[in-house]
Amino acid sequence: MRFQEEFPQEMPLNGIETIFRDFYRKYPERNLELPHPLESFSDILKASAEQSGVPFSNLLMQSSLDEDLFFHRDSDTELYRHLRYLPANWHSHAFFEIVCVVEGCCINYMGEQELSMKKGDVCIIAPETIHALSAFSDDCVVINIILRTSTFEKAFFGVLTNEDVLSDFFSRSLYHSRNRSYLLFRTGGDQEVFDFVLYAYREFHRNHLYRERFLNNIISAFFILLLRNHGSDVSFPEDDKNDCDQNVVFILKYIQEHFTAVTMKELSEFFSYSERQLQRIIKSSTGCSFSANIQRLKMRHAARLLKNPGMSVSAVAEELGYQDAGNFRNVFKKYYGVTPGEYREKSPAFPKFPESQKFSPGPDDNPSRI
Repeated sequence: MRFQEEFPQEMPLNGIETIFRDFYRKYPERNLELPHPLESFSDILKASAEQSGVPFSNLLMQSSLDEDLFFHRDSDTELYRHLRYLPANWHSHAFFEIVCVVEGCCINYMGEQELSMKKGDVCIIAPETIHALSAFSDDCVVINIILRTSTFEKAFFGVLTNEDVLSDFFSRSLYHSRNRSYLLFRTGGDQEVFDFVLYAYREFHRNHLYRERFLNNIISAFFILLLRNHGSDVSFPEDDKNDCDQNVVFILKYIQEHFTAVTMKELSEFFSYSERQLQRIIKSSTGCSFSANIQRLKMRHAARLLKNPGMSVSAVAEELGYQDAGNFRNVFKKYYGVTPGEYREKSPAFPKFPESQKFSPGPDDNPSRI
């Protein structure tokens, strides 16, 4: 399965794209490649619809796009190729959009900010974010994945269920940016990631049994690979850069991977920041202080460990870095409202497998980390 098989590097323009290109060349003074209010391009959109005979003007003549305009009934996910030379108009939508650059390059305008996107870039745009996409070259191929908000949250944040610190950061970047809400991943043309984009695109355009369920699973796998392979290759709105350093993902990953023993002093020395700077970065990116994040990570991990009936409470406390099991019990009860023992009694234990079903992990069985 290779993306180039379905989208060759030299992809001919279709009829509508050719009409848009003709208008672009005929009226260079109108700067169709630059973002303008929709009203500035309404005549070109209507004329293009008439010439092509395709009734798409009603869809493109909306500056605020509702889910009902794009999603088929009972559909959670839609995929389509962005039309080259389509006038770049300001718009927003009530759903998530994931812009995937397959070939060439384009510009994604977010207010006064210009995101130059090239082959291999993936941009996740949150609902109600005003933006404009400019793809004005024959060799540009862009696939847009649109997801209902509930579907995106389940697929994207479901990957981060146990990665609490990173989940908070991504959530704040998408939902709490002042003017522009997006995440931009630079994958460098990661073929593994984009094979799933192709897989999803091909599945969407087939009328096969269980298509919707299968498509949602493909998108979930796409997010897993995106976060696993490129969780550190992410950019976020410039509005947040004064409060949230660009190294924040590396800092949060370090905390995530060393939460049982890491100290603020160690973090400060490792990243060459003052402790005060780190406190500011962590608080602005997650909404919680360093100590609060550490405690939450420890308590969530403790809850998982307590489901193993073969592990004593003292052993759980030791694994989490507590020298005193009594102190661990007090912190746990304050966090969950019950003691570790009471929590264990109420929680289902891990299933026990017969000896014949147990296996020895091989070299490829190490758990992946985002």
